Amino acid sequence: MNAGRTLAAGAVLALVASLAQASDPTYRLAEGSGSFLHEHHTDGRARKITVWYHRPHTAGADAPVVYVMHGRGRNGETYRRHWTPHAERGQFILLVPEFSRAGFGRIRQYQFGNVMRADGTMMPDAEWSFTALENIFDAVRLANVFTATHYDIYGHSAGGQFVHRMALVMPAARFRVAVAANAGSYAMPDPGIRYPYGLGGLESANERLRAALSRRLIVLLGSEDIDPDHPSLPRAPEAMAQGAHRFERGKRFFDGARSAAGQLGVPFNWSIEITHGAHSDAQMASAAARRVGRANGANDDAQAK
Repeated sequence: MNAGRTLAAGAVLALVASLAQASDPTYRLAEGSGSFLHEHHTDGRARKITVWYHRPHTAGADAPVVYVMHGRGRNGETYRRHWTPHAERGQFILLVPEFSRAGFGRIRQYQFGNVMRADGTMMPDAEWSFTALENIFDAVRLANVFTATHYDIYGHSAGGQFVHRMALVMPAARFRVAVAANAGSYAMPDPGIRYPYGLGGLESANERLRAALSRRLIVLLGSEDIDPDHPSLPRAPEAMAQGAHRFERGKRFFDGARSAAGQLGVPFNWSIEITHGAHSDAQMASAAARRVGRANGANDDAQAK
């Protein structure tokens, strides 16, 4: 029986290896730091996403994959620099997709996931910015013969907006744990509020919410991110209704989700964590790195189902 398992495993690996040879070499990751371009088709044209990566030299085919989402500065290379030491220590594959202003200049195209058109109708899910991550994951996994079936994802500020909305809108995405840090505004877990500040207008909003509440989402807040006059704090009326500053908004979002889980009678697998710091990815990254990659082994695939 053991021999049979070995032969079966060998056949699978041989098949995967042959597929990798036929895969796009664009997505093959050299040891160390680098980048590649991914095309995402939306709004009638192909848009380029630069993916900054780091692959520790000892990270093998079974290494975890971790996405890091940049802030409003669209500075993916900077975020890779912040996270490279964490990737080395955690021995995970680091992927930092950069949604540039040239390709994804509108807030709805990055922070809001390109889920809704300007007229409030839903885009096809193939055109969502969230979907680009799923496609990149498949391409990287195939080209490098990685065995990971799920990824972890962290985002700070505008990236935190992206991450928590992805968890709510696309709860079937293959993340094990999602960490949303210091987001400036939220899609409140309330179908009575229009997306992107709630779930109203989304198809099957209640079903998405039920599924999302059972996934593993960490709301990570800096205790000093309390400046109501911060220059990049979202000030749309809907955002201002969520609180005076990021810390208050994050707590209100989490409390609303916990209440929604109770009302719906569904498991609630979210958590909120507060760490000392202000509006800084470098500060948040240290706390988040303890929750992703191999450090997240306790959550494992059971949380992704």
